[in-house]
Amino acid sequence: MERTALVYAACLAISLAGALGNARAETALEFLQQAPQPEFREGHTLLPLTRWGWTMPYDVRVELTEHWGFALEFGGYATERSVAALDDPDSVASKLVALTAADPKRYPLCVLSHRPFLDKEFRSQLPDEAWCRDADGAVIEEPRRRYNPEMPDTISLEAARLTVEPLKKIRQRAPIAMILNGGEYGLGVLGFAKSVWEQDPRVLAAKGEQDWFDYISKCKSHQEQFITDAVRREFPDRSLYIFYHTSGCPHRSRYGGWSDWAWDYEAMRDISDIPNSSIYYKQFNSGWTGDNDMLTQQLNAIGRNLKFGQPLSYNWLCAGWEQKTLGEAGFSDAERYMGYLKCCYTAGMIGGCAGYFSYPPGGFDGDQGDTVPHWLMQKMVLARAHALFSHLEDDIRHGDLLPGPDRHRWSKDQPAYEFPTGDANLRVLARKHQQRGTWLITAWAADGNDRDATVTIAGLGEITLQARGCGSVYRATKTDAGVRLVPFPVDSGRT
Repeated sequence: MERTALVYAACLAISLAGALGNARAETALEFLQQAPQPEFREGHTLLPLTRWGWTMPYDVRVELTEHWGFALEFGGYATERSVAALDDPDSVASKLVALTAADPKRYPLCVLSHRPFLDKEFRSQLPDEAWCRDADGAVIEEPRRRYNPEMPDTISLEAARLTVEPLKKIRQRAPIAMILNGGEYGLGVLGFAKSVWEQDPRVLAAKGEQDWFDYISKCKSHQEQFITDAVRREFPDRSLYIFYHTSGCPHRSRYGGWSDWAWDYEAMRDISDIPNSSIYYKQFNSGWTGDNDMLTQQLNAIGRNLKFGQPLSYNWLCAGWEQKTLGEAGFSDAERYMGYLKCCYTAGMIGGCAGYFSYPPGGFDGDQGDTVPHWLMQKMVLARAHALFSHLEDDIRHGDLLPGPDRHRWSKDQPAYEFPTGDANLRVLARKHQQRGTWLITAWAADGNDRDATVTIAGLGEITLQARGCGSVYRATKTDAGVRLVPFPVDSGRT
């Protein structure tokens, strides 16, 4: 085994501390401009990063696009009202779209699609057939109205039209690369609505002997497919369209009632262009460690994706926000968030959406204090991980995630997709290149305590890696002298 002596023992935490702390800048733009920019491989085809949350200042959006790997954020949902601003050449919307029109490759545009099912005017005009009704035909009002799994297709067709019409008006001025559909509308999951669906004779007749989970997943897929098809028809040149969220459920088989809060990926998998899971720090998980950790959730979803021939993903990400209604407020440190992201990329992620779901004190504009705010730190860490794996894109796109010898902790019908180390907090993932004898391996000390991890990988045998809180990425080859392990890249303070 070969190791390099060049500052490899120094964790990425050092570079992050230098780039992110004590910069004495006042605005988000100044923090970004003062930090070392991530180094992307020229010509890489990883998907642009995106974000979800309140709209940021114009200059911050442009800076994130020019130097940090993010798509150019249109800002807010694409509604008839928001796209009307394009008629004003001095509006922020017009200026953003003009950048894309002038150079679509440098400024790939990202738009959040309108969601008509959440629009009060749209909902108020829906016929009774849209809602669950009792045996007498009356709309069931208690505990609240619920969408009918058997609603007429004309309703979904109209929702599709209202979704794409504002997008088409943007596209008249510039191409749209990334379209994000935030979901969380229309037909819900069993845990919210089964008690109402059970009161509707038409629903019961249509369900018949089917399992409730199978039935409602097929109904949701059928209704959502109208919107997906409309987007694909109108925007064949897009880079990505995803519906939040479409992947193997991260909680699959974790507990008895998991299927009450999800749809089946087998039914839903064509709704998005690529699988996209939603796993946020300390939201329905124990964080980086514990018996419900985030990487175990991620690999649970990925195992289901792989079963249906989907090896790549574009995921919804967040390293914490002020959670006033969801229990404990959790904020990850930058180093272990980086380690988690390196595992996600090694597992097949080719980009992601950075979310932040509480409005920070003072907002996103103006003075941010003397240290980088957490909402911005997350984006910078994600950008650096994205840049690192832009140099390893061939290993991701033309490599197979190796299953490891064990079954998944919860879903015993699928592999764990990691390699046991004898330590629950030492996580090792590996990809084998399809055309050459190389392996891409990531070793992560999820508890933040750097130490060695020893694993056995088919084709390589037993190897020892340095696992770090910020994650260690290796390329491995088999030589006559044994296994050659090369850290990639050597830490330079710019990864």
